[in-house]
Amino acid sequence: MLTRLKARLRPKSTSKMLLRRSFSYFLHGSGIEIGALHQPLALDGLSISQIQYVDRMDVSELRRHYAELSAYEFVPVHVLDDGETLATFADNALDFIVANHFIEHTRNPLGTLRNWLRKLRPGGVVYMAAPDKRRIFDAECPLTALEHLIADDAQSLSEREKRDYEHYLEYARLVDKQTGTKTESHAEHLIATNYSIHFHTFVAATFVEMLRYAQEQLALPFEILAYADTLPGSDEFLVILRKRIES
Repeated sequence: MLTRLKARLRPKSTSKMLLRRSFSYFLHGSGIEIGALHQPLALDGLSISQIQYVDRMDVSELRRHYAELSAYEFVPVHVLDDGETLATFADNALDFIVANHFIEHTRNPLGTLRNWLRKLRPGGVVYMAAPDKRRIFDAECPLTALEHLIADDAQSLSEREKRDYEHYLEYARLVDKQTGTKTESHAEHLIATNYSIHFHTFVAATFVEMLRYAQEQLALPFEILAYADTLPGSDEFLVILRKRIES
């Protein structure tokens, strides 16, 4: 747990804050941020008519779940929903979706992108900051291969449950540094508490590879509007996707 605590409380670098701010100017209108917790994206000065914060738990439950963040103020949770599916939102309803350090928590990143694009209006944008696995507690975890992501997108529920367990075992061993029989018991504890682990790991190049596959092979209707690799002193890369406007 200490590794995750340090990662969640790591101060933001100046370059990271400036880059996030510069990318935020693509946002306008009415939208949502998924899983903001205590670090929402700064929106002051932007043409935002409405922002709703979406999470899988209400604030009281989030505080119990992330006890290490007790000293921090959480954003209000306006909508309880699964950030992968956003089932409570109508299609073509949003101008933007902000999802910082969220995509690595999803069980099916390709499916998540497909769902998000369906919820956006034509011309709407997805703002994503994703952690560079080399700069965080995932450093010892293997990079998620594109083939793995493709398999995630095709798997059945029973296959997903088996795959989830393998992910939790890997996380227990490589991130939480459990050994021997403690590895399985720790993984089972994480599953029982529904702890939101990193199911996947990326660097900027492999993330863009996934996006290109989504465009070219899955025909998902978006363009990469802006992209920035991991800067010195930062632990994340940024991507802005825009839903294609059909002619």
